[in-house]
Formats: sequence, C-alpha cells, structure tokens
Amino acid sequence: MRLHDGTSIALAFICICLRLVAILAFVHAPPARQFFLRKIISSHLPHLPAGSWTAANTPAESIDIIIGLLRRVARSGNGDEQTARELLVVLGEYRKELVQSIIAAPQNRLSLLLERPNLIIRHPALAQHILQPNSFILTTDQWFSRFLNLSASDVARILSRWPSSDKHIQSLGRQRLKKWLAFFLSKEGGFAQKELRNVVTTCPFLLCYTLSNVQSTTNFFKEEVGLTNAEYTSLVQSYPSVLTYSINKRLRPHVVFLQNEIGGGKDNWTAWRKVLCSYPQFFSHSLEKTLIPKVNFLCNNTGSLLCLKRSELTQVVAKFPPTLWLSEDNLKKKFDFLTNSLDLSVRELREIIVTYPQLLGLSLEQNLRPKMAFLLASNAQDADRFGYGGLSPRELKGFVLYQPALLAYSLEGRLKPRIRLMRENNISFCYCPKNIMSYTDKKFDSWYVFYSLIFYVTMV
Repeated sequence: MRLHDGTSIALAFICICLRLVAILAFVHAPPARQFFLRKIISSHLPHLPAGSWTAANTPAESIDIIIGLLRRVARSGNGDEQTARELLVVLGEYRKELVQSIIAAPQNRLSLLLERPNLIIRHPALAQHILQPNSFILTTDQWFSRFLNLSASDVARILSRWPSSDKHIQSLGRQRLKKWLAFFLSKEGGFAQKELRNVVTTCPFLLCYTLSNVQSTTNFFKEEVGLTNAEYTSLVQSYPSVLTYSINKRLRPHVVFLQNEIGGGKDNWTAWRKVLCSYPQFFSHSLEKTLIPKVNFLCNNTGSLLCLKRSELTQVVAKFPPTLWLSEDNLKKKFDFLTNSLDLSVRELREIIVTYPQLLGLSLEQNLRPKMAFLLASNAQDADRFGYGGLSPRELKGFVLYQPALLAYSLEGRLKPRIRLMRENNISFCYCPKNIMSYTDKKFDSWYVFYSLIFYVTMV
C-alpha cells in the first residue's frame, strides 16, 4: 500500500514537472509556434471545453502569423506546401480556395492584401476577390467619393479644406467610414445623401471624429436643446464644426448662458431654438472672452451708452444674435455715427437699436454713411455726388425713429429709384408716408399713380 502510494506521488510529481516544462516552452515560443501548439493540443484533447486553448490566440496574434506567411509567399514568388498547410491551420480547412488563391497570387495583389491583412479574417470573400489578377478594386477614397456621389469640384473643395484628404480617408478605413455615414443617413441622424455631401465638403475633417462623440452631440441637440430632425440637420449643414465642440465645455454652457443671461429661459425656448438654427456660429465664440463681456458692454455704462435693460437685451439678441460677437470698437463707431448724424439722445439711440438691431450688422463706410449722405443731400452739388434725398437732419431723424429699417434698404435698388421718381413728379419725400420704403413694388406703384393724379388735377 505504501509502495503504491509512493509510486503515485512520484508519478504525480513527474507529471507536474513535465507540465511546467511544457508551459515554459510554450510561453517562450514565437507566436506562430504557440498558435500551432494550441491547434495540436486542441485536436488531441477533445475532452477539453471548446475553445479553451484556441481562445488564447488573439486576433492580433493571428494577423501577425498571417502577415508572416504572406511575406513568405511574396519572397518565394509562389508558396510551398508547408506554407499552404500552415495557412490552412490558421484559417481553417474550409478556406482551401482562399489559401490556393494566396499561394497562386501575383506580387502586386499580395502587396494589396499585406496592406489590409484584417480582410483575410473579417472579409475572406473580399480578400479572395482582391487576389484575382483581373479584379477591379476601389481604394477607400474612391469608394467614399462614389458612395457620396462627389463631383470633381466637390473633391477639389475637400482637398482645399483638408490637404491630403485621400490619405486621411484611406487611413480611417472603409468599415469605420461606413458606420459613420450609415449613422447620418439613418433615421437617428436624419440626413439625406445630398445634405450629408454638403456637410462633408464643407467640413471634411469631421470624418476624423469618433462616431460615439458625434452620436453624443446629436443626442444633446435633440434631447437637451429640443431640436427636431429638420432643425438639427439645418444647424449642422450651416455650421458642421458644431459637432466638434465639447458638450460639457462648450455646448451646454452656451445654452445655459442663452437661457439664463440673455433671457431665453426654458419656458420660452421654442423661439430661441430658431435663433440657434439660424446662427449656430454662436457656439464658436468664447463665453469668457466675447459673450459675457459684450453683455456687460451693452447693459452697463462702460462706453456703449446704451445701458440696455434685461428685456431690451433679450429683444436685441433675439432679432440680431451677431450683436453678441461684434467688436466693441465696431459697435461704438456705429453708435457715435448714428448719434452725431441724427442728433439722437441716448433714449432715442436705444429705441432705434432695440427696434431694429440689424443696423449694427451694416458696414459703416460702405452702407450707412453713403445712405445717410444721399438722404441728407439737399443741393445741386450734393446731388451730383450722392443723388438727391432732400431731407433735413430733423426730418430724417423722424423717418428713422418711425422706421429704423429705412437705413437697411438698398441704396441703388430702392432708395434712389423711388426718391428720383417722386422728385421727377414734384412729390416731396418729406411729405410721404414714413414707411414708404417698406411698400412692395406693386403697392408703391399704386400709391405713386394715385398721388400723381392728385398733383395733376391740382395743377389743372
């Protein structure tokens, strides 16, 4: 009994030592040999659970082995039987046709496959197609252009905005791009192919951003901001870079600022959603450097002289959001020009700006100043240079206070033609309705014919 126990212990000890030696040899063996040892052990130990040995072989290890075998085939010019057997072990017996294609493939096709070794495991049918001598293969950038139906001008535009874009697209990979494009074209993304094409040509480097980040930003705009699919696609089309901003560092703080500081509020958010869709570049401006200082400039007596109330600020930003990112120097010059030209008080200037803040977006030198000169011209010398408006500063002030949009109408397209027509028939502009320039062409013609007849009857 004791002898039997001693023999059993000795045999057990020997088995343990052999296992340790085998494990050490396995660990220090190259990846290829480890892989084949796993296959051999699995075939000779059927009582083990399925995959208990082969599962240790990672996809990266398999790809390394495949790359080594492909290089061996490329070096030798054609594969030998040993290489074919090893490929069958790695890929499986059911991949005989693929292995035969690899062994018989020309050098240029093997080079293509070496650039994309993952295809052999993930897409063996495509890999086999690539190995065929006469097969037509689209590169990733060619496939991308065909998928979005990009024209030559579209491709040129992408290259101008994203140099070496073909190489970048190639490095991103077809599978990643397919998932990215599929998301935007899905119901969740909400884009049509034409809309997505416009986004990509406008902001091509957006392709580099991970799909998870883009999905998170999409959910933020739809769930937190409350945009509909149509509003979301409109916003992204007009300013695709908005998808590259951080939600916590940029997007959410800006929305909170609009709600709390400007006066949008959650209860009145529907109208402000339209503001965001019309001016998504709002998100591109820094809160600390631009937006908050501009609110202080407009609301406090720090040089702007407006001293807007909270309700007035809300009206100004709702009507013309770029007020928040126009420079203080730009705004000061326009405030001073309007004040001096029309002899406005602070209250009157504030009234004009609150009523029609779009005036602040007009160029001082190329728009406001020429219009003011024309409307105030009252003698022949001025008429030769500017035309002939014939209003006094006091009369023009009355017109602008009644309808500030007067200064926004086209000088050549509306102001000059209508005033010239009235003067030719001795109709004085200063006695016209103060909103005469807002009339449609049809309404103005009716008014003009009516007053021309009255003038004619009076003269007779």
